[in-house]
Amino acid sequence: MEGVRELDVVYAFYREPEHARHGGPEMVRFLDSVADILRAKRVYFGTSHLRLSLSRAATYPESSEQPSIMVFADGRYINLSYFESWQDGDLFRTREDGIRCPAERARAALLEMLARLKPADAEPAAAPDTGRG
Repeated sequence: MEGVRELDVVYAFYREPEHARHGGPEMVRFLDSVADILRAKRVYFGTSHLRLSLSRAATYPESSEQPSIMVFADGRYINLSYFESWQDGDLFRTREDGIRCPAERARAALLEMLARLKPADAEPAAAPDTGRG
């Protein structure tokens, strides 16, 4: 599944019985710990039985051209990786950074990774302060 904005759909996916042996319960616990963050961000979710992807773009072709985050729940640990790629003349460059942490530390790790997803204007804008209180 790709390009989903509704977190409830992602929960349902990882609660399916066939995902129970592939990290589904661990992913649900991770989602429980970060649901408020994910609901507040303008990201699209992609799912597979082993990982969750987060991107600013809805489809795979679009998201493959933009930075993304991959999450893999591995028992007591959560693995998060940030990936980006770009064309540099005749070269195709990639950059990846990862964090493996105990599940209870995954919230801070996710916030760090989400801060890298740009553009910043994809977040809801606060009303401008006009100075008229």
